[in-house]
Amino acid sequence: MKINSTAFACTCLLFLCSCATEKPIRPRQPADVTMNKEAGQGGLLIVTLRLASGEKLPFMVDTGASGTGFDKSLERKLGKRLGNGTACHFGDKQEGGAYVAPRLYLGNAPLMMTGTNVFTYDLRPFSSTAGRPILGVLGMDVLAHYCIQLDFQAGMMRFLDDTHSSHKDWGRPFALTDIGDGRFSVGENLAGAKDSGSVIDSGCNYDGWLSQQLFRQWTNQAGLPAGGEVRSPMGVLGGETYCDIILRGFGAETISVGDSHIVFNGIGLRFLARHLVTFDFPKRTMYLKRTGRDVQVDEEREAAGKAAAESAIKILNGLKEKGQMPGWSKNDEAAVETVTFHFHYPDSLTLDFMKKGGSSTYHYEFARRSKTSPWKLRKAWQTDKNKHLVKEYPVP
Repeated sequence: MKINSTAFACTCLLFLCSCATEKPIRPRQPADVTMNKEAGQGGLLIVTLRLASGEKLPFMVDTGASGTGFDKSLERKLGKRLGNGTACHFGDKQEGGAYVAPRLYLGNAPLMMTGTNVFTYDLRPFSSTAGRPILGVLGMDVLAHYCIQLDFQAGMMRFLDDTHSSHKDWGRPFALTDIGDGRFSVGENLAGAKDSGSVIDSGCNYDGWLSQQLFRQWTNQAGLPAGGEVRSPMGVLGGETYCDIILRGFGAETISVGDSHIVFNGIGLRFLARHLVTFDFPKRTMYLKRTGRDVQVDEEREAAGKAAAESAIKILNGLKEKGQMPGWSKNDEAAVETVTFHFHYPDSLTLDFMKKGGSSTYHYEFARRSKTSPWKLRKAWQTDKNKHLVKEYPVP
């Protein structure tokens, strides 16, 4: 998520200490945090933060957010509104307010923060995705001060002393580069293409996304393919291959909204969860060490997924030619960047499409009784850009 704020006038007072030899006091590190079970498995990473009043609030940990934010429902608790701000999230643009940042605690440790302001916006889409309330986003203005290790295998989020901790078991290092607003990118992407970096976005609950050009190359598909050819290719990062990768592409309309981080490629939480992840933000380095939770290459499943998608595409093409495809006419065209499929081995499959020039997504769920049974369209529905249900369609 990107947050743009209006400019605020302020006076900064600098206090100089005459004790030049005195060592600065190192802030207390937060204690280890137990992860929510769904984090990295299609779910977001959520931690409970505390206000000075003692009130506890669920926050999403989001390295793709430049600033920390609160849900609009909490504005009355944040004091006087200082101005307006704009938040963008994968094409969804909304206006919010700017407020003086309250003191935030993780456990008993106060969290450091760059800047003095937080922002408010509607977090209901995140709550819908998470299946539970989310009342805040913990962004890079806080996270950048810490060395944070995400151990998905142990289900722990740790705050480490990067100065004295051994890096020996942290895995492969990737240099982090500030994209200009406090968020970080690495110099590689999940398509394995050269000279095209990726933003690290823990607020993205799937594996990541690719630029328009890379997405076309990676999928090798065009719209609703007449020949029914759909590929589920492998992902590559750091010279290593990964299977069962869920990547997305974004069309020109989504990009034009102004969310600058989707101009880059992106790496999301589902991909990160295949590793022991260490973000040494102060030293601008990310470490990845593949773990037993990594999805292993399964040739049978890959072949089955491709075959299932081809069968489903052929069924939809047949319905479309007859004018019976739910929600579509014979002349509707699919936006090339939005054709995705999710194969739930071995007996269900969902295909997602967007119409060319549209903002809604059309979902088609297929099922079969056994591995040798034919696929049948079981359910069809339409959602808006915020993933809210628009309409369910009868299945022919």
